[in-house]
Amino acid sequence: MLIDTSTRAVTLSAGRLIIHAEGKGSVSGRRLETTLRWLHALCSNNQKDERAPLRLQILDLQGNLMLASDDAGALVEVLLPAGTYQVKTQFGKVRRGYTLTLAQGASFDLYLRLAPDQH
Repeated sequence: MLIDTSTRAVTLSAGRLIIHAEGKGSVSGRRLETTLRWLHALCSNNQKDERAPLRLQILDLQGNLMLASDDAGALVEVLLPAGTYQVKTQFGKVRRGYTLTLAQGASFDLYLRLAPDQH
């Protein structure tokens, strides 16, 4: 899923945020399986996962909503103007928050290792 939240004129000065979501708990040595799932998500017309949906919000520091998704795929790529952002995620009952800064023309990879509540 590629989402461009900037105008065409701003695209040249945008930063690229790439969110990699791992729904099951992270287990060492399973990188290949995860990478294959990300590649499948890129090629698939249906990026939805059969497990709990990943809710995703990206806000700038002024609290303006830049992106909201109630069912994000395993790989999300977002073009945003350079700046600092808050990324809020929810997978099942697990909630996480991140603050990151995107530099002009740079890419930032955010790896989410979220496991749903086992109860």
